[in-house]
Amino acid sequence: MFFVIPLSTLKENKYLFYRDLFYFICVITAMSFCSQFINLVTNLKLIKPLILINHNDFTKTFYRKSHLTQTLPLLVGFVIYAYVKYFSTDKIIDYIYWGLRLLCLYGLYEFCFYMLTGQNGDFMVNRTFGEGEKSASLFQTVNLGGISMMRFKSYTGEPSMFVFTVFPFWALTFGLNRTFDKYLLLGCLILTFSTTAYACMILFGCFWIIYRREFQLFYYLCIAIVALCFVLQLDMFQHLLDSIYNFVFAGKLEGSASARDRSNGFATHLAYWASLNGFSQAFGIGFGYVRSTDFFSTIIVNNGLVGLIVFTTFVLRNLWLKIPGELVSICYKAGLFLVYLIMMATVPEFAYPSLWIYIALGYVLQTTTKSAAYQQPVYNYAIPNKMLSNA
Repeated sequence: MFFVIPLSTLKENKYLFYRDLFYFICVITAMSFCSQFINLVTNLKLIKPLILINHNDFTKTFYRKSHLTQTLPLLVGFVIYAYVKYFSTDKIIDYIYWGLRLLCLYGLYEFCFYMLTGQNGDFMVNRTFGEGEKSASLFQTVNLGGISMMRFKSYTGEPSMFVFTVFPFWALTFGLNRTFDKYLLLGCLILTFSTTAYACMILFGCFWIIYRREFQLFYYLCIAIVALCFVLQLDMFQHLLDSIYNFVFAGKLEGSASARDRSNGFATHLAYWASLNGFSQAFGIGFGYVRSTDFFSTIIVNNGLVGLIVFTTFVLRNLWLKIPGELVSICYKAGLFLVYLIMMATVPEFAYPSLWIYIALGYVLQTTTKSAAYQQPVYNYAIPNKMLSNA
């Protein structure tokens, strides 16, 4: 569809689209030139503990193949962002949530299929990645109280990826008053059994209660917690509680295999970045060179402090958008901030379309809510001339 843009009759939108795309290409070209020039001049050396995207030609540091191939999906992500920003109407919100419903529907099918058969029912995701042709759809299960259940992932391929995709839109449902989508997405997020999902839901829930000043909810929550603790003391439920706690929280706090891999990758990349010269620390060694399990240690090595500041500014500048409608504005910005934290801490997926769509959605909400406000009926309280003359 990129080639359909010139045929559009919206001249101003086309100009803004191509302007933003031109600026974006200038930025990534400049950063690419700086990083590769520094690599050439300083004779950069890679180390084996680094999580390289392409392990072939380990000694090659100047314009590695992954530097170019990883830039392409980044470009696609930005084009999607520009599409939504300049060519969308308020109807896109309905399309987005219908897409999320489809995402949840396929995930519920997978979940139910495993509960009934004990097998992976995924027939859709067949792509692979890496030198070993690893499947992009991870099949993960959790045993809760003797009951084996599949962790919710749907098309995204991994529970944490599902959280990254869905969570900001779930937060936005509170502002848009989409009750059905709110509870559907909440149920699916719970079924991921993801520490990230639960932590972000608790943070957003506390923020929502404090912001709305619904402190009576704390009273009901305390009653619910006391009742839940009483029920879980029963032998038939105690094992279920222990399973959930150990899998979701204790395993991560005490150092599970996943937590160790994440912490080792983070420490390795951060230590490598600290050992670089000042210019490489500022501009990185090249976009797409390494990929950790978090985006912070990925971007700090690939693009340095400058890249981290540019990306953070681009994402979080929407926190200052003047979106009419207080609840819509605060929910959108809370979702944006939390998905940024999710990305930095657990998910290094810079090219996922959902991220770019959500960033651009702020501009759509800014214009559609304004137009909705202008369409409100205006009542004329002027006194008729006849009444004035009689007076």
